[in-house]
Amino acid sequence: MTQQKIDPKNVYVSGTSSLAPSPKGKAEKLNEEESEKRISQVKDFFDQLSRGIKTIQLYRHNTAQYGEYLDRAYRALKEILKRYDNLSVKVDQLGFKYFDETVYQEDATEQNIAHKFYRDGVRILIFREGLRAPEFLDFILICLTNFSVAEFIYDDMVSLMWKQEFSHVEYVVVETFAVGTESQEDAKVEVDKIVNYLYARLTSNTDDTFSFARISLEDLEIELDDVEQAKGVVIKGNPATPEEKSQVLQQLDEEDENRALPKLVVILFKVVEEELDQDLGQAIEEVFIQLLDSFLIHEDFRSINQMLRKFKGMARKNLPAGNLARIQQIETKFTTKMGEAERIGRVGEILDSSAEIKEPQEVYRYLTRLDEPAILPLLQTLETMERQEARRLICDTLAALGKDHLDVFVRRLESTKANVIRDMLYIIDRLNPAEKLQIIAKVLEHPNLALRLEALNTIGSAGEESCYPYVIKALKDSDTQMRIMAARLLSNFDIRKATKTLLILVDDQGFSRKPAQEQTAMFSALAMTDSPDAMDFFREHLRSTSLLSKKKLVEHKRNIVNGLAISGSIAAFKLLKAELEAGIKEEDVLAAAERACEKLRHKLLGN
Repeated sequence: MTQQKIDPKNVYVSGTSSLAPSPKGKAEKLNEEESEKRISQVKDFFDQLSRGIKTIQLYRHNTAQYGEYLDRAYRALKEILKRYDNLSVKVDQLGFKYFDETVYQEDATEQNIAHKFYRDGVRILIFREGLRAPEFLDFILICLTNFSVAEFIYDDMVSLMWKQEFSHVEYVVVETFAVGTESQEDAKVEVDKIVNYLYARLTSNTDDTFSFARISLEDLEIELDDVEQAKGVVIKGNPATPEEKSQVLQQLDEEDENRALPKLVVILFKVVEEELDQDLGQAIEEVFIQLLDSFLIHEDFRSINQMLRKFKGMARKNLPAGNLARIQQIETKFTTKMGEAERIGRVGEILDSSAEIKEPQEVYRYLTRLDEPAILPLLQTLETMERQEARRLICDTLAALGKDHLDVFVRRLESTKANVIRDMLYIIDRLNPAEKLQIIAKVLEHPNLALRLEALNTIGSAGEESCYPYVIKALKDSDTQMRIMAARLLSNFDIRKATKTLLILVDDQGFSRKPAQEQTAMFSALAMTDSPDAMDFFREHLRSTSLLSKKKLVEHKRNIVNGLAISGSIAAFKLLKAELEAGIKEEDVLAAAERACEKLRHKLLGN
């Protein structure tokens, strides 16, 4: 087998800051005294960090105090970054090393944060000057992730770090695996050489930094005999057994389905920074659309939003001529595809079928990135949804997108579906047009009583003079509930007009033939005005006597007392108390008045 050189393209540094590539040549070494001083400081930081993490694990429920538990560790790290600009540590299986000195070490358990990073391919961690406490806390929360729970079972440390999109935390990841014992040993040698090279550069006393390190042979001078590399698989010696092949294929499937997507995004965005010809640009455009669909399948809206932010961030980079236009073209097609009916339908399915909407703010960010052509698909999807929480999220999106399309929502107020009407009323209320109340008044003619009541309540609660005619009209509605609600709403308008209107109603000859429930409601509405004329009316009727129809008179007085009881009026309480002291002759009315007085006292005084 001929001698081949390995180009380890599966080694990269991940982060969001724009950093220059390393200069060639040897870096300046630190003297022993300076190294020991730095090692001592880093050990102190990890000691404080271990204490903070253990405190969090002990008081996991007390999330509001996490920042306080980590304060000493953060201040120690902040001082290091202030002095030296960055802190780079090597990740070993059981701990972290700084200048080949162990600064953190624990047993190989889920509590060992170094072990979790090492297991998922991270070999170097880098903290940069400018790290703030919230970003530090986010990093620690990732370190504490329990990957055995359903929420994170398909994640790993690298994917979580990528999703968080840190600004001042970076990491070197080595993605490789081998089949056969000898190949594993050779692969480990290669990985160690690469990591040691990177770490030496990162911890030297220079401005040496990496953004996305593709290590070349000239840098590393690595040559191996009798080695082949195909797509990251290093094979040497005896062929793999069927069982080993099956295991590798299973691992590849899992990687492709659950972990590879975020890493593929990182690679794609680095590719679009290079020179792009027409064919490659179109191919990458299609790959981005496939990624969109894959993230939707996995219900991963956070990653989609991060891709959108990365598109915007490309405008700040120094790209080859024509690349920015191509990237903008890809972004436009990407956002257009996001708003197509099938994909919006998928979003609707996710929202409507989930027991609890995961990261609703990320779903909302996705939806509000859509353009106006997405309004119609959103409305169509909304009609198929049932969960109120899910519908409300779509409605909030429509309110954000439809500021200039009020007529689209007004037309749907003619729908026969109650949920659609409620959603449109909610959106119109959010848009708050000048003619909002007049638009809502259209629902007063809807055959659905519940919708008419809701519309009347909205209009009457506003208390605007222009709404008064709608309430007066509802007092003559054919339905008792509409008349009752209209009477209660009158107190939101001019009290003198409300009192006069209600007195005319209760004095009408046909009023005594109304249902007792309606009479009580009208008396309650009259009492809510607290007007002297209303109190005079009640006093006169409670003291009235008649030799004829005594039964009807007692029933009339009892309806008055019940109306006063539910009014919550201070004037009504004083009136009843005075009438009780003066003496009420009818036993039924007396008993009702005592109960009403006690009810009002409790309602007004709370005891």
